[in-house]
Amino acid sequence: MKGSMKGSMSSSLGTDGSMIQDSEMIMSGIPAWLFFLGIGLILVVSFIAVELLNQKTKEKKKYWTFNLLSIKFLDTLVKKPYFKFLFQFPMFLIFCFIIYAGIFGHGIINIAPILTWTIWWTGLIFLILFFGKAWCFVCPWDFVATLFQHGKPFGVSRRPFTLGLKWPEKFNNIYLAIGFFVVLTWFELGYKVTSSPRGTAIMAIMMVFLAVFSALIFEKRSFCKHACLVGRIQGLYSMFAPVEIRANKLSVCATCDTKDCYSGNDKGNVCPTSLTMPQVTANSYCILCTECIKSCPHDNIGINIRPFGTDLGRFKRVLPDEAWLALVLLVLTSFHGLTMTPMWDSLSGPSIIGSIQSTFHVGRLSAFTIGMVSFNGLLLAFYYLIALLTFYVVKEKDVPIKRIFVYYAFSILPVALFYHLAHNVMHIFMEGPMVIPLLSDPLGEGKNLFGTATWQVGSVLSTNAIWIIQVGLVLLGHIFGIVIAHYVSRKLYSDPKKARVSLFPMLLGMIAYSFLSLWIMHLDMNMRSSLM
Repeated sequence: MKGSMKGSMSSSLGTDGSMIQDSEMIMSGIPAWLFFLGIGLILVVSFIAVELLNQKTKEKKKYWTFNLLSIKFLDTLVKKPYFKFLFQFPMFLIFCFIIYAGIFGHGIINIAPILTWTIWWTGLIFLILFFGKAWCFVCPWDFVATLFQHGKPFGVSRRPFTLGLKWPEKFNNIYLAIGFFVVLTWFELGYKVTSSPRGTAIMAIMMVFLAVFSALIFEKRSFCKHACLVGRIQGLYSMFAPVEIRANKLSVCATCDTKDCYSGNDKGNVCPTSLTMPQVTANSYCILCTECIKSCPHDNIGINIRPFGTDLGRFKRVLPDEAWLALVLLVLTSFHGLTMTPMWDSLSGPSIIGSIQSTFHVGRLSAFTIGMVSFNGLLLAFYYLIALLTFYVVKEKDVPIKRIFVYYAFSILPVALFYHLAHNVMHIFMEGPMVIPLLSDPLGEGKNLFGTATWQVGSVLSTNAIWIIQVGLVLLGHIFGIVIAHYVSRKLYSDPKKARVSLFPMLLGMIAYSFLSLWIMHLDMNMRSSLM
């Protein structure tokens, strides 16, 4: 590290009423030379990428794929009724253990928070990057809902136990999931749930309740499709992933009268998110349950490996709720990074939280809420101004501001995804190894089951390596964002000249967001964790 590690302590009230003691260790941000190098590279690649893309006139209609089910062993395994159970049941056992540890274990020395928030929550974004909706496939909440609804952990059930009510029309979107994500972020950072074993367990139980309740009341997996914040985050991010489930030949689907991929049969259950294979043109709502593969009478469905970012470069339309989620992902992830800095909150010096408290004469939680609303509101307002600028620069009345706002949000998605990855690199490689001592003493009972309880663990990677990876990820996300923005400009404007003109305001916006990402990583970081 370029600077020394400095520590201090404070206590805060946990969601369960217990006192959570925090240790504050300051990790130096990326050095000035790397910060300015990152800025320089972003500027250079921005204009090179735009120039190269503007020379590209033809859009590729097809992309290469490799169907994993062409491997006979995998095809046979996936079609077994217990295939999903093989992966889902172990995850369910881990999930139950986290709840048990959170409720019955020590209030501070406990494996539940680090397994949930450092290993799972931060690692989830890397899982999505490479495997798309893999978490939906192993989801323990869905496992419990299946047990309640079907009375068995796997296999076909033609008469599931449910009232089968229609999902309310006004919630036939993903705004509920966006709301849950905002609320979770407020609880996570404002109430410091990530440091509370019992708070973590309570949140896990709440997710089970929501999944089971909706399965028993509404048809199919309406909660998964519309309200699950984890599933919907996966849904957008997995549009970038190199894994997809698609029909091998749409011509075969066109001649199929039974649509068993939608309605199920004696080999596979109904599609939980009410899709037929011709409708699946993006990863957004498919949850990789593989039921359609089992039920298809024509053996016409494959699990494909494909290029990264395929869906984002070929989408047909963008819905307003999807656009809002893309923007919320960007601003909340940036906000999360800012809250880890001494500039935002410090135990031993001036900070934004401290200034808000003294200015408005409010408590810490109120100050946090004011800061959260203000910071995220400013970033969202900045994006709207970019859309407004695009409208007035291009002067195309047939493309209103709302359409520009919605469609260009998808070009922001890679910027959000790769900053999310860059932010999580630090958590995974620096804080993740802290789980090793806790594996021997998960409940904080003074045990040493595997002989690792007294290990002094450090970062898997050097600080320099983490800094370089972070800057590289921000740069990569910026490049992909420009590529998607180029595609969006051609979707919005038929006139190539107007499409090019529309690209420049959004390019300036993406440069600004990427600068913000680098600036946040340039700041020193509070490495806060419960004392373990």
